[in-house]
This record gives sequence, C-alpha cells and structure tokens, in this order.
Amino acid sequence: MKIKNPYLLVIGLLVFIAGSDLFALDIYVLRHAQTMANWKREYTDEYQRTFSPWGQDQVDGVADKLEPYSFDVIIVSPAWRTHHTILPYLARHNRTAEIWPEVEECCWDRRGFIDIQELPRGPRIEIDEELQEFFTFRDEEAVYRFGADTPEAGDYQIGLAVDLIRERFLGTDKTILIVGHTHAGARIIQGLLDDPPPRLFLHNATLSHVALDDDGRFRLHMLNDEPVEESTP
Repeated sequence: MKIKNPYLLVIGLLVFIAGSDLFALDIYVLRHAQTMANWKREYTDEYQRTFSPWGQDQVDGVADKLEPYSFDVIIVSPAWRTHHTILPYLARHNRTAEIWPEVEECCWDRRGFIDIQELPRGPRIEIDEELQEFFTFRDEEAVYRFGADTPEAGDYQIGLAVDLIRERFLGTDKTILIVGHTHAGARIIQGLLDDPPPRLFLHNATLSHVALDDDGRFRLHMLNDEPVEESTP
C-alpha cells in the first residue's frame, strides 16, 4: 500500500533499527456483535441498529472477553452497532472510545489499495445523548462520515485509517483496540501487514490481533479468537 506521508517511512525505519520490546505495538480488531441485518441478510437501517438474539448474547459477553487485556486507546467506527457492542466494556471500566470515521464499513474485499486522491465528506455523526459520556471524537475533522460509495473510495478511506494508525502509534508500545466491521476491519489488518493474505473475514464479536514484531514488521497473531501460527518456508 502506498503511504501518503513519507515521514512514516522514517518512523518505520527507526522501529526496525531499534528491534526491541520498546516498540511492542499491539493492535486488536473486534468486529461488532451480530445484528438482525447480519442474521436476516436484510440491510435496512432498523436491522443495522438491532442485535439478533445471538448478537445480544455476544454483547453481554464482550466485557468478559476483553477483561484480560489492557488497552491504551479504544477506537470505534461511527456505527450504532460498534458503539453498543463495546458499551458494556466502557461502562464497566469507566472508559471512553474515540470515533474514527475512517474505520467505518465502506469497502469490499480487494487485494490492492487504490489511491483516488480525494474522498467526499458525508453527513455529520450524531452520538445518542445517553452515550456521549462514553464516546468522543478524535478531532474536529472526525465529526463527519465519509461519502465512500465505490470500491475505490472505500479502499482510499481504509488507506487513510492505516496511515493514521501508523502516524499516531508507530514508535510506541501502545495496545490499541479497534471496534469495527468485517470488511473494513479485514482491510485494516491487510494494510498493516507486509505480506497480507488475499482474503480475510472477521466473524461477529471475535478478536483479531496484529503486532509489530522485533524486526519492525507487523504480523497477524490471532484471527477470530484463534491463534495464527506463522508458516515456515
């Protein structure tokens, strides 16, 4: 993937040279719980904002699933289903999550990233009043959704997310949680990996883990709650 900010290359080089646990960056991706839209395959606004019975059980178990982890930053997409999936964990630990419009579902499963140079702005993001104590915007630019409506625009949006992750967190030992979606979450993982698999699918309410190893390369260590063993030549 083309990195839009050359400064990120310098950071990556420093991380590679350091080659120590000082830069043990961990990124976890949690897909939202199953919605009625996922269950019924009917993607209406109402169904996208309603959990299926199984999805509600998943929501009820999210806080316990995440209890073994300690996250420095929690990132969520603007979608209702991501907010309400992570809400029990935020409430239990009195935490807040940052809204990033770049990680919202928008794209399709493609191998390469397409640079289209611009992306239209979508509508302003509204946070339900009862949730405002748990969710905040990353910055003033993050209060609007993107208007990605083609595969090329979706790829560009996810490219922005990957660039932001690298710019903000490379060279740190942070542990980051991204609460997102199946396609967008998989594309973020692919964008971070040096040698990404051509296809990834994230299951509802499962956790995947990408870590920056000592050699300065991101590797996939867990997919859908299951450890990933590195293949040998």
